[in-house]
Amino acid sequence: MLFNPGEFKDIWNLLCAHNIKEGNFIKEFEEKFKHFVEVKEAIAVSSGRFGLYLILRSLGLNKGDNVLLSAYNFKGVPKALLQDGFNPIFIDADEKTYQINPVQIEKRIDGKVKAIILTHLFGQSCEIDKIRDIAGKKNLFLIEDAAHSLGSYYHGKHTGSFGQAGFFSFAGSKTLNTSFGGMIVTNDSGLANKIRQKLGKYNFPTISRLLKERITTYIHALLTQRLFYSLTEYPLTLLMSIFQLDPLEIYKSFKHRETSEIKMRFSNLQALLGLRQMGNLSTLISRRKTAADKILQRLDSSISSQSIPYNSQPNYFMFPLKAKDKQRVFKSLLLSGIDSNLNYANDCSGMCKDTNAPAARFLSKSILTIQLPFYLNDKEIDHIASSLNRIKELLY
Repeated sequence: MLFNPGEFKDIWNLLCAHNIKEGNFIKEFEEKFKHFVEVKEAIAVSSGRFGLYLILRSLGLNKGDNVLLSAYNFKGVPKALLQDGFNPIFIDADEKTYQINPVQIEKRIDGKVKAIILTHLFGQSCEIDKIRDIAGKKNLFLIEDAAHSLGSYYHGKHTGSFGQAGFFSFAGSKTLNTSFGGMIVTNDSGLANKIRQKLGKYNFPTISRLLKERITTYIHALLTQRLFYSLTEYPLTLLMSIFQLDPLEIYKSFKHRETSEIKMRFSNLQALLGLRQMGNLSTLISRRKTAADKILQRLDSSISSQSIPYNSQPNYFMFPLKAKDKQRVFKSLLLSGIDSNLNYANDCSGMCKDTNAPAARFLSKSILTIQLPFYLNDKEIDHIASSLNRIKELLY
């Protein structure tokens, strides 16, 4: 998240006008977002997980229905399915793309399967055309988990716009940050109306929750600024690495317990924060793409990277590395001043019986990720690339 001091004035103005919870900015934000993604409808919600719940319910899925998704995934998605009474059925991943393997999907389809969730992991699109063909042939709903992929494209279209519906997240380290929140997108106006009807039954977050979450976001943004990070979080991360702990993982789990499992509406304050960021969004995403491309160009040829589907443009929300010894790579990068994440995605197949996912197990054991700041200069890009090249024998 980029710290914007002007937000304090926005928050104060909304407090004085008594419309911090409900107001016209919500509709304005939805309109601007739908034009960015190029869809007919956008509905702001309190989290990506809540968005998924509303989509499934509005499509007519019931408790006990089966939903297909990648075994190598962010754990919050299958957890949300289980908590809401659906049965996640895990499909093994592709070792090159790190995404759901289209070849494995048809093997797991039975009469109880109602939908497929495509998680565009790390900001890279799945092989959407192949999977959409399967969904159409088997009469299954296609739902896109675009939480990572704001600003990512597949065959010239924005991710999230291919299936019956898609959902985005604005929490944590996401490209657009409103402390918590998300967006449902769809080209089906009838489905959008059903979602809005269900959403209308829920309450807005309280003012105290909104302020608490934003203050927490400011503190995290401050601590991850270069100066503060070098003085506080970096030494802490070095210390915790001795015990194989990752502060970001601990922070993420705390945040998800706090907000993402609570079903509520999206507030006027969050919408205004989102609107302020939308104006500069394309520029920021472009800068990150440029930085990632430069790093890839400077990497030794022996270091593999996530395979990109034909005619797709990732946003490089995360820069994944495939390591022979993940802990050694994590510590080596840390000593070079580069923070990485050990477990942003995991093998989730153990959450259900009768799932064999060897590729997901391998990826979970091997993949760690670097999150690239929006404003990396050439010197910093060179430092990342040279640091990776120095440990190339530890990487696949």
